[in-house]
Amino acid sequence: MTLKKIDHEFTYEQLSYDAKPNYQPYIKLTFFFNKLPHVSHEMFHRHWETVHADLAVASKEFGACKIRRYVQFHQSPETKEKVKAMGMDLLDFDACAEFWVETWGDWERFVSSPRYAEVLGPDSRSFMDMSFKVMAGYDNIIFGPALPGGKDGITELKQ
Repeated sequence: MTLKKIDHEFTYEQLSYDAKPNYQPYIKLTFFFNKLPHVSHEMFHRHWETVHADLAVASKEFGACKIRRYVQFHQSPETKEKVKAMGMDLLDFDACAEFWVETWGDWERFVSSPRYAEVLGPDSRSFMDMSFKVMAGYDNIIFGPALPGGKDGITELKQ
């Protein structure tokens, strides 16, 4: 079945059927993963937000490979329970990491670097389950500011 345009009066012209999407100029890689069973939630999150983050950002390859953004998303047991209590279908991971890179080659250079193999890989395996899931693509910014080089989304709401 093909989705057809519906008759809709758009409030924001930049969201109309004829408008172009506002894809940002970076590839976004999002990794969903869990802690290892023997690692406490507290230790998992604390290690990831401190030691592991420092090992990643401090590596010379991190800057050389033009990683433009690294964000960690922490999901605690309490937030998981809140989602379930609200009747929503939980995406059952402990964490999510987001990286923005300019090119696939930049990402490939980073993950194939000696620093990654010698330091980041072993550290990852010490606290996270390596059977992670990945999404990759481009953000289409609807509302809010862009990263450098991109176009802002809607910045003022109409009342």
